[in-house]
Amino acid sequence: MLKPAMIAAMAMVATPALAQDHVMRIASGTPADPMALPASASLAIFEQKVELYTDGKVDVQIFPDGQLGDQLSGLQQVKSGEVQGSELAMGVMGNLYPKITFTDLPYIMPDMAVAQKLYTRSNPLMKEILTELEDTTGVGILFFTPQAYRQISTSEKQIKTAADLPGVKMRTMQVRPHIEMFNAAGAQATPVPWLEVYTSLQTGVVDGQENPLATIRSSNFHEVQKYITLSQHVHLVGAVTYNVEWFEGLPEDIQTAIMKAGEEASVGAMALAPLKDIIDAQWLTEQGVEIYTPTAEEIVGFKTALQPAAFAWFEENVDGGAEVLEKVQAEIDRIQSDFNGLVY
Repeated sequence: MLKPAMIAAMAMVATPALAQDHVMRIASGTPADPMALPASASLAIFEQKVELYTDGKVDVQIFPDGQLGDQLSGLQQVKSGEVQGSELAMGVMGNLYPKITFTDLPYIMPDMAVAQKLYTRSNPLMKEILTELEDTTGVGILFFTPQAYRQISTSEKQIKTAADLPGVKMRTMQVRPHIEMFNAAGAQATPVPWLEVYTSLQTGVVDGQENPLATIRSSNFHEVQKYITLSQHVHLVGAVTYNVEWFEGLPEDIQTAIMKAGEEASVGAMALAPLKDIIDAQWLTEQGVEIYTPTAEEIVGFKTALQPAAFAWFEENVDGGAEVLEKVQAEIDRIQSDFNGLVY
């Protein structure tokens, strides 16, 4: 159920939209500033493009900064039809559809170029996965927002190798692959709700956290964290979801316009992510944060420490997990092979 404050917020924004034929309310935990995060940029692009391609017949209303609750709450509101869409990290979607948590397995994604090819509605494997998602949950993925890699940040102890992880209280999302991998490496995985992370870092409830550089910057974690390690351990991919029943009730031309806008929004997030990594690394360094880049050998050490437990959990606890993992790895290999076959 929506809280009274949430209903009031939605009503205030919804009032001017009476002239439109359709309203699409999207819950989001990202900042309103479109340059803060790739996901923020994608939402700004999506809103503008939908209203352009539908000639103003659809009014997209974004509720940023967790106005309607956290990402899990947003997903639940989409499923119940209280809102039409939500922006979230794929790990959160795993609460509704566990197979999708392959996206959060450590070191499964070799680079961002492969991620951009995999995380599209037109990719054959993703078509298969998204069809099952829609059929079984009533929630669909409108478009993906492939972003950057998660990095480790800490307050007192710089993490240079996997051997430095034991004993570190590491904030994670409530995402099992994240919890399994850090616990296996000897750290103390500690799920903390997003809106409580800054305070938890500030007061020492946790020693560190793991997020892309853009998130570390936009959330002001540099104020309570001294060190960052470019561990590149999980590629963060988000998505904008939609309520399938609502979407299928729209006129066909409106559906087409929304999908087209989603494709362009996804491209925008992809394009911004690598640039943001460069800009935010420089900015964080200027703020006094020490950024460590592990050697290739040290990255292998992180992979050895983090990957097996997370992969084992996925195969043993997700229905059809072993088959999904096999298909995903085969598709990644195919994409890499296509890249290797390019002639310049």
